[in-house]
Amino acid sequence: MKPFSILITAILLAVPAAAQHDDHGDDHGSKAGEAKHKITVPTSLGAQTTCPVSGEELEDKDNFVDYEGHRMYVCCKKCKKKATANPEKVAFELYSQGVALENIQTTCPVSGEELEDKDNFVKLYNKTIYVCCKKCKKKATADPAKYLDIMEGRTAQEKCTVKGGDIDPSANFVVEGFTVGQCCAGCEKKWRANPAAHFAKLEMDKVVLEPATMKCPVMPGMNGSKEFPVTLGAKRYYLCSNKAAMMFALDPNKYLPNWYKAQGIEVKMDAHDDGEEDHDGGHDDGHGDHDH
Repeated sequence: MKPFSILITAILLAVPAAAQHDDHGDDHGSKAGEAKHKITVPTSLGAQTTCPVSGEELEDKDNFVDYEGHRMYVCCKKCKKKATANPEKVAFELYSQGVALENIQTTCPVSGEELEDKDNFVKLYNKTIYVCCKKCKKKATADPAKYLDIMEGRTAQEKCTVKGGDIDPSANFVVEGFTVGQCCAGCEKKWRANPAAHFAKLEMDKVVLEPATMKCPVMPGMNGSKEFPVTLGAKRYYLCSNKAAMMFALDPNKYLPNWYKAQGIEVKMDAHDDGEEDHDGGHDDGHGDHDH
C-alpha cells in the first residue's frame, strides 16, 4: 500500500475513536445527573438503602426527613438540610430509584380517626395513604394531594401575605400561573414587586396555592389530572401521567418556561427555582455529627 493511502486509512480509523471519546466526555457527572436522561417509572418498589442526596449506603437511620406522612433517610446532617429544602424532589429521586417511602401515619387523613389496620390505602408514586374505610379511600383516590396536605400540615391560603388580613375572593389575582388571595386590591402591586418573597412566606407558613390552569407542565397541550399532583414549596401542579410527574419533579426548570408560555405569561426563571441547593461543593463524609 502506498504511504499516502496508509495515512488516509489511519485518519479514517482514528475519527470514530475520537468521536466516541467526545461523546463520553459528558458522562463524568453525578449518578443523579445521569438518571435525569433515563427516567422510567419503576415497576416494583423496595426499601430504602442509600442516601438520596449523596448516594452513599445508609449506615444507620439517625438522620431523616419526615414529609407528607412518610420518612426519608439520609446519611448525615448536611444531606438532611438539603433534603429538607426540597423534600418533594427527594421523594421523586427515591421513586426513580425504585424506593417505597416508609409510611409513619397513625390516623386517617380523611376522617381523622385512629388507624386500626392497614387494609384500606391509596398508592401515589412511592407514597401510601392509609385510610380507615372504603368510603375514605374513594375520597383520597379522587384528590390525593388534599389528604397529603393534611398529613403534612399544609392548608389553603386564608390570610393576605402583605397585610395579614382575611382573604377577599373578589380581589384575587394570578401571578406566575397561581391564584393568589389578598385582603384588598392594593396588595397586588406589592405582591408583583417581589413574588419570590411572598411565595417563600407562604411556603414557610405551609400554605399551598392551586394553579390557575390545569395544563400539564410537561405537555402543556394536555390537561393535568388530580391523580398526578406535584407540590413544590407553596405551588401545586397537576401532571398528565405518572412519568410526567416524575420528569417534572426532578427537573421543573426544564418544563416551566413552556408552561408559562402556554398561559401567555412571562416569568424570570431563577437558576435554583426548584429549591435545590448547589451540590457541586462536595459531600461531607463525616458521619459523627448525627441528629438523635
